[in-house]
Amino acid sequence: MSSKHTQRSKVSNGDVKLAVSLTGKGQQLIFFNGLGATQAIWKSVIRHLTGQYQVVTFDFRGHGKATGAKDYSFDSFLTDAEAVLAAWGKDKPLLVAWSMGADLAIRYAAAHPGSVGGILIIDGALPAQLIDDPEEVKRLLHNPWMRLGFFALGLIGMGYQLSPDEQLTLNMQLDASRKLILQVYEKLDCPVELILASKTAGEKGAYASRINMLWLAAAERLASTYPALPIHWLESIHQLPLKKPVELARAIDDFSRRVKREG
Repeated sequence: MSSKHTQRSKVSNGDVKLAVSLTGKGQQLIFFNGLGATQAIWKSVIRHLTGQYQVVTFDFRGHGKATGAKDYSFDSFLTDAEAVLAAWGKDKPLLVAWSMGADLAIRYAAAHPGSVGGILIIDGALPAQLIDDPEEVKRLLHNPWMRLGFFALGLIGMGYQLSPDEQLTLNMQLDASRKLILQVYEKLDCPVELILASKTAGEKGAYASRINMLWLAAAERLASTYPALPIHWLESIHQLPLKKPVELARAIDDFSRRVKREG
């Protein structure tokens, strides 16, 4: 997909200004980023799309070109999504949502029945509790090399303003919210598909092995609860928009055709 014109704007959500980009014409796709990522993460995926779309990408609070906030709770991120869709959503858009963005997308759709045409979930929104030891996660987030990586992301427009402690709190809220996520799926009234990473936490160490096992078990639990729900696996780590852009673009095109065919 290519377009010569991109419309950029700011959407207000209380004191927060959210950076939004809109390009193209056709079936509307709205992309939800994960924690720590910005709308820039979708560039390669969007470039490989073959269908005719109006693409909407945006930065959540404290990320990329959005302004910072006093509140970085999970619920506050959901209000960001609501503000963007209220301003730019039209004609039952398809939501393409990765990581925490997937959890936000299904909660948005469950709370706004009839407003979403379909959701393509990318390695997120599973009934998995991944945080066993908050102190272990805190040590990881405070690691100097991790902090340097965050700084480097900021230099290329993919940074965020959350402190390590704010990230930990948000991750814990996300983890807790997934205890009830099967009930959220029950409320959805639109087509849903999942694309999951087979090695979401990588392959090195006991921690990665533990997370991968929990992720697989959570996917199996979701599949057993909703056996008609299509779940696809890619041999990759969690960063699927960066690692598998061609495959994701193909999946988006296929999902869009499926929704149109079944609609």
